[in-house]
Amino acid sequence: MNPESARPSAPSDVPDKLVERPHWLTPLIRGWVVLLAVAIAFGRELIPNGREPTRLPPLEWLAAAVAAAFLVAGAAGFVTWRFTRFVIDHAEVRVDTGAVFRSSRRIAFERIQSIDVMQPFAARLFGLAEVQIDVGGETTKLRYLSRRRAYEVRDYLLARSHGYRVTPQQTAPEQSPTAILADLHASDEVLVRVPATTLLLAAVTSHEFFGILVSGLGAGALAWWFQQPWLALGLGIPTLSSLVGFVGRRVTGQFNYTLSRRPAGLRISRGLTSLTSQSLSARRVQAVQISQSVAWRALGYYRIDLEVLGWGEQTDDENTSGISTIMLPAGSADQVRVALAALWPTADYRSVQLTPAPRRAGWLHPFATPFLGWGFDEQIVVTRHGWLVRRWQVVPHVRVQSLRVSQGWFSRRLGLADLHVHTAGQQLAVRALGTDAARLGTAWPALIDLAGNPVAQEAPGPEARLADQAEATISSTE
Repeated sequence: MNPESARPSAPSDVPDKLVERPHWLTPLIRGWVVLLAVAIAFGRELIPNGREPTRLPPLEWLAAAVAAAFLVAGAAGFVTWRFTRFVIDHAEVRVDTGAVFRSSRRIAFERIQSIDVMQPFAARLFGLAEVQIDVGGETTKLRYLSRRRAYEVRDYLLARSHGYRVTPQQTAPEQSPTAILADLHASDEVLVRVPATTLLLAAVTSHEFFGILVSGLGAGALAWWFQQPWLALGLGIPTLSSLVGFVGRRVTGQFNYTLSRRPAGLRISRGLTSLTSQSLSARRVQAVQISQSVAWRALGYYRIDLEVLGWGEQTDDENTSGISTIMLPAGSADQVRVALAALWPTADYRSVQLTPAPRRAGWLHPFATPFLGWGFDEQIVVTRHGWLVRRWQVVPHVRVQSLRVSQGWFSRRLGLADLHVHTAGQQLAVRALGTDAARLGTAWPALIDLAGNPVAQEAPGPEARLADQAEATISSTE
């Protein structure tokens, strides 16, 4: 079938071209960085160095220098703003910049993979936001638009990237009263919301928190043992500061975490000082990792990490306030079930029977052997490993690029093998360790067959999904 024939016809009021200029406050938002750099430079000169007295320049000079820096930053920002245009026509979005040397960045709708809205602290104070357009490892930023206009442009471009010809007015639903704290429309379906109390409790029981605490206490105990109480006190203050900073960054970075669903797809919003609104295309998710630390097992908390095409490297921790690969920073088993069902409605990793590693795997994995396991059904492959931090890794057969079995000389003698599952994202190392080689050999033909001919469910919507031409998927949320 011709994709163009399957695409909805264009309404008569769709304009041939939309021309947008950044918000007039953009030079002020971008210029504050220059002023901050000037303030830091002056501050370094004014701080006493302990060797010679610092002579303060006259106040008039300081005022003149600040005024000059402000004028230069303002003039540069105005010129950049004056010669910047965002143009959207029938086939692409274009960003034109440059006063002397003109530059034009063009992005075809079919190349768009995701669109996110970021509100840095300074921009958020003035009700502004930036739109980040991801085309697979490269990001184009539209800086800055009003908050409402940024959401309208985001939803409009997402609709066009999915093959719909719509007007901007058709993609601008009514904002929810809580839209300032979370990117929500009145018609959005909230799937998961993590309260601040959960984030705080999860932070103070995380293994990173205990790592900072134990290292600080250990250093202080050594100092006390060698009868250096002042050194112990000096080590205790930085440790306390690190703990407070760690918890503060983690709570503010994931504050008011909300996973919602709308016709354009899934949305993740998070952040207190800087709000991030992250579009999540379920068709681009290659693999999922569910993890649980020792302390979290008593609390029943889990974390979900994603492997998504175009999202770059895996996020190390929950401190990140911007775009991250974390789908759920901390949540209950029910929240994990709801979040994964939003991605893959017909798959459930808990229903997959896992084959445990044989006892002889203890020679290679003495501590982790009781927790090793793997299994698969007609839709997904599931592996489990980890001792202190338990991890479940889930890969749909439709996302498997290749399978590999590895054996060392010692594992061959023990009759063991490791199974590696490769995806297009190559961010998560999905593997089943210490498996029984004979059982793996028996299951190998079925694994190969499912990877080549997966049982899949077609997603609704236009056949011409320009951003992702995959014909088979187990996701029906888009």
